[in-house]
Amino acid sequence: MRKTGKKAILVGGGPVHNGLLRTALATGCDLLLAVDGGGKTLVDLGYQPQLLLGDFDSLPLSYQDDLKAKGVQILSYQPEKDWTDLELAFNQLTTEKCRTAQVFGALGGRLDHTLANIALLYKMKLSGTELVLIGEEQAVTLLTDQEKIRIFPFAGGHFSLLPYPFAAQGVSIRGAKYPLEEATLELGSTRGVHNEFLADPVEVGLASGSLLVMVEGLQHCPEGRTLFQRLPRQEQQETAVIPRNSK
Repeated sequence: MRKTGKKAILVGGGPVHNGLLRTALATGCDLLLAVDGGGKTLVDLGYQPQLLLGDFDSLPLSYQDDLKAKGVQILSYQPEKDWTDLELAFNQLTTEKCRTAQVFGALGGRLDHTLANIALLYKMKLSGTELVLIGEEQAVTLLTDQEKIRIFPFAGGHFSLLPYPFAAQGVSIRGAKYPLEEATLELGSTRGVHNEFLADPVEVGLASGSLLVMVEGLQHCPEGRTLFQRLPRQEQQETAVIPRNSK
């Protein structure tokens, strides 16, 4: 069963592309959630989260006190726990019945956290929440059976496809330098690594399995640009990081 149409923006403590974060914040959301040091990022940009969560090993106490005084809901955890702060935050997205979430500060930095966060894409997909993880240099999302996505080009950017956590069948790429038609990408294959944009948006889809769609080179992506437009099975269009003033 699909969840309601609630949209969330989640900001973690990892590297953040401030321009794309500002773009996402300007479009609005139903839930704005900060995870530990992500609270500082939001406050410094002039925003106040509705919920602040974490063990608070990376958020200065002055920020915690200020947000608490402003009535922000705070969920505090001990540092010694079985889950990362971000997994706890993702669980909160499920509790709040969010269908889509843009997650900033979840890529880059520590490799173990980055790999764990990519694995959580699949877990959250199974629970009915579509995630887009957006770091300082990369963005990644997950496609499964019969899904399509549109990727919008920008100068200096490129994209890759990797089957995860198992093979992807019937993979098609249209509008890129290296097209594919109904191809199979096996787990461990590098066939989908580093494709290049042409002038128009690229469309990627698959028949079955699951596929990571990654855009890299975000250091070249200016504020106010679109990254992904998801084309669900129901043929309705919904977007991730779609600004009002996209050019």
